[in-house]
Amino acid sequence: MMSKKANRILLVFVLLIFVSFRGLSQSLTVKASVDTNLILIGDQIKLHLELTQPNNFQVNFPIFNDSIIDKIEILDRSNIDTIELDNKSLLLKQEYLITCFDSGIYEIPEFKFAFKSKDDSLTDTLKTRSFYLGVQTLKLDTTQANAIADIKLPIEAPITIQEALPYILYALAIIVFILLVIYFIRKRKKHEPIIKKKIKPKEPANVIALRELDKIKHEKYWQKGKVKYFHSIVTDVLRTYIENRFDIMAMEKTSQEIISSFTNNKLLDDDSFEKLKQILTLADFVKFAKYKPLPDDNEQSLNNAYKFVLNTKKVVDLYNPEKEEDKSDKNEIINDKSEEVVNN
Repeated sequence: MMSKKANRILLVFVLLIFVSFRGLSQSLTVKASVDTNLILIGDQIKLHLELTQPNNFQVNFPIFNDSIIDKIEILDRSNIDTIELDNKSLLLKQEYLITCFDSGIYEIPEFKFAFKSKDDSLTDTLKTRSFYLGVQTLKLDTTQANAIADIKLPIEAPITIQEALPYILYALAIIVFILLVIYFIRKRKKHEPIIKKKIKPKEPANVIALRELDKIKHEKYWQKGKVKYFHSIVTDVLRTYIENRFDIMAMEKTSQEIISSFTNNKLLDDDSFEKLKQILTLADFVKFAKYKPLPDDNEQSLNNAYKFVLNTKKVVDLYNPEKEEDKSDKNEIINDKSEEVVNN
């Protein structure tokens, strides 16, 4: 009785193993194929390897070096492309570009795919089916007299503009380079500058300052509430004017240092000095002490800026243009004129 029972158990165990391997073989498949089984010498075709596997298995593709078999050469290969079929299986593909330069019929052997489960409980090898690849030579028509002939010479095609354009550009570049070298050598021999700069006559300092003050007056900054900005740009115009007119680095000095410079040098008459002092002092109060001046104070600063520039500008003698007179010596004559310019 025990022997019959043992035989039954063994039979059930074998059936379970058969069913499990059958189920595994259905879910894990490999395939190898080519685009065509018949090619001419030197033709290039693709060898396709496909693998369908469960997610919980690790399968290794076969590895080749430079050829599949002798005389079947590998020109290129792709990476393994993975496609998820469902939550439990994957489709993996790889392609090889192959060719052959000898005629004949070649057997492409079986490709082996080694696989194992992730828990290493099952390991085995799957094989693809072998197949044949035929390689033919070119057929010659021996009935024709010129069936076998020498290699024809290359056909001479006319040169197009696109082909000639690079050479034309290169030639022009060489010509321009040679002309530039000749130009530089001649200039050097004559001790002349390579590039002559046109010197633009410098505008008088008072012309520049009055133009900037006109812009400020036209924009009406303090009337628009930009009081701090108004006083800042008025003082900047005067600082630039002082640098160009008196050679005092006013842009790098504080208001007190500018006033001290004129006090020590006595370059200004008392009226011009007081006007400059009023402009700089009020601007410092507005910028640093957050002082809010009255509209009359703002207007007075702009008028004093006009008067300061007009009273201190240099006057050119019409009979001797190279001689310039200091305008500060003629304050009484200019005051009436400056009042007219400011009012306008």
